[in-house]
Amino acid sequence: MDVRKLAQNHIEAIEISGLKLEILEETLEYFCFSYSHPTLTLAGAGPTFIDKIELRFFEYGSGDSDPKANFIKKIKTEKLIRKTLPEFDILKSYNLNITKIFRKMNLIEKLMDLNLAYTIPEIVGKDIFRISKPYNSNLIEKRLTILPCKFSNIPAEKLSNLIISNKEIKLIEFTITEFEETTKTNRVEKSTDEDLLPTW
Repeated sequence: MDVRKLAQNHIEAIEISGLKLEILEETLEYFCFSYSHPTLTLAGAGPTFIDKIELRFFEYGSGDSDPKANFIKKIKTEKLIRKTLPEFDILKSYNLNITKIFRKMNLIEKLMDLNLAYTIPEIVGKDIFRISKPYNSNLIEKRLTILPCKFSNIPAEKLSNLIISNKEIKLIEFTITEFEETTKTNRVEKSTDEDLLPTW
């Protein structure tokens, strides 16, 4: 499909009458556009890049100091990781499954840098509450004592730092799977055993 048409469809989906497509740059690899309105001030809107190969959208806000550099860095990082993990998509989130550890303390440090979080369901009356909590190094170390060890819902951009570090200095053996959001009930009477499991 023509990238200009994709960009126009993207703007129309915003559902603000009168938006005008502004082409900022086009190369063989990407198409960059923005949009404006003749009378409205659109706060927060920045450039959007379309990856021409896979037709993916990379959107940036007006507060991003260098969106082009950010976009190019993501694509370069993705290409590097795809040499060993062809399915890797920098826009997705993944589950990390650690099967073997070579440098435990270095690994804990790298995992802490990812700002990982976990959720343990809490029952209050007839309601189930799920409040995300940040990992600390002690909990990470405890979880790593039993392998395989899974950490869920890590944005690919964060995970890429660990994967690249692991190429330079072997920390772990691992696999990744794409994270898929599942709907869980918030009512005790409708819950199953799976609804009450922690999300690590």
